[in-house]
Amino acid sequence: MSFDLYVWHEPEAITPGLAESKLRRWRDEEPGVFRAHPGVLALHTDLLGRFPPDSGVWSVAPDPSDTVLALSVAWSRAGEVGAAVVGLAREHGLVCYEPQSHLLNPNAAGNIPGFTLTSAAGPDVPDPTEKRIEQRVRRLGPDNHFLILERSDGWFVQVGYGPAAGTDPGRYALEYREGNPDRHYRTETTDLSEAARLLTEFLAGADTYKRRHIWHPLFT
Repeated sequence: MSFDLYVWHEPEAITPGLAESKLRRWRDEEPGVFRAHPGVLALHTDLLGRFPPDSGVWSVAPDPSDTVLALSVAWSRAGEVGAAVVGLAREHGLVCYEPQSHLLNPNAAGNIPGFTLTSAAGPDVPDPTEKRIEQRVRRLGPDNHFLILERSDGWFVQVGYGPAAGTDPGRYALEYREGNPDRHYRTETTDLSEAARLLTEFLAGADTYKRRHIWHPLFT
C-alpha cells in the first residue's frame, strides 16, 4: 500500500473537490485537463535529487512530466516525503493534492486560506471543514497534544490535551487569543465535545464559547 500525492499548476485557487474531479478526468485520459508548467518538471528534478529512485522512498519511482506528477510513496516515509513535496510545491508555485485525506496544501500561489488548522502531528490543513476538525480533536493524545485553528488575521483558538498542554491527563486546555497577548484567555474541560465545539464555533464566526465557560487571562 502506498501514500499518493499529485502535483500540478493552477492559476487560481481551487477546492479539494475540484482537484479530485480534475484527477478523475485525467485518469480517464481527457485531454487538456492539466496545462504544462516549468515548475512541475523542476519539482521532479529537485525531488529526485533529494530522494533518488533507489532510496527506498518510492513505491514506484515518479516519471518526469511538465503537466502533473503522480507520486507513490512508501507508507513508512510518507510524513517525511509529504512535507518535502508540499514545501517544494510552494517553492515552485504548484498545488499538491493528497487524495487519502482529500487535502489540498498548498493551494495556488498567492492564495491565503481564511483559516489554517495546525496540530502537533500531521500536515497543516487550510480551510478545514467541521468534520475534519472533529476528526482531529478525537485524535488528540499524549503524542499529538494540541490543535490550533488560526484565522488569516492572526486571531486563533487552541485545544491542548494532558500534561504536555499544562493540564491533567484526560483534561483539555481551551484557549483563545484576539490579537495582542493581553487578549489571550484559557480554561479547562473534560468534555471532548466542548473541545471540538470551541474550534467549530470559531470557524463559523460565532463567539458563544466566550459565554459558555469561565475564562482566565493567560498573561497578567
